[in-house]
Amino acid sequence: MQIEDIEEHSAQFDEELPERRAGTQNEGAASAYLLGHLQQAGYLVRLDGVPVGNLVRSTNVVALPPSAEDPVAVVVVPFDTGEEPEPSGASLGLFLELARALRVAVPDHSVEFVALGADHAEVPGGRLGARRLIQGLLDDDLDPVVIELLALHGGTGFFARGPAAPGINEVAESIGVEIPPSPLKIMPDEQLWQRAGLDFAVIGGAPDQVGKVLLEYLTERGR
Repeated sequence: MQIEDIEEHSAQFDEELPERRAGTQNEGAASAYLLGHLQQAGYLVRLDGVPVGNLVRSTNVVALPPSAEDPVAVVVVPFDTGEEPEPSGASLGLFLELARALRVAVPDHSVEFVALGADHAEVPGGRLGARRLIQGLLDDDLDPVVIELLALHGGTGFFARGPAAPGINEVAESIGVEIPPSPLKIMPDEQLWQRAGLDFAVIGGAPDQVGKVLLEYLTERGR
């Protein structure tokens, strides 16, 4: 994992494109940035349209598994914001660097990476990007583990919550990353994965710690 690359991506979003409301030009610029860097990392990338309403459209940026097989895991991160955005560039930077590092570690892995558009709570209907992804997985009769990256921060720490968290926490402990002493409660807007019947974990903490754990976890799972 290249921490300096995470920081460079993070600055691109937080400083150059801080407001990325669904369907706006800035959200479109963010999707183009994500698409370009995923392609540079060697992925076949497609754009999956997400209708927002009143002829406004957003898009999910989908990096397909290099193995060309059904995904065993899908790593997701929202990339749009509300009208008064909080910094979220670190999670997007880690998303891109994790995709690159995993492609290097396991060139033909079976992990999909999806940046979710129109996924902010302020969007009418709520979490439209995640709902579009779920519908696609169900239509194709797929049941991968979904790993959602929360807005990360520059401090220390790592946490995972959700049904898939115990397996991820085992990996964290095996490489010396400290985890919270008790399970964390699933938040209401994360329950859509559960309602769809998908195994999932929501991950937060410091980018370097989260990246270290997920790269190890996905390297083993995605072979």
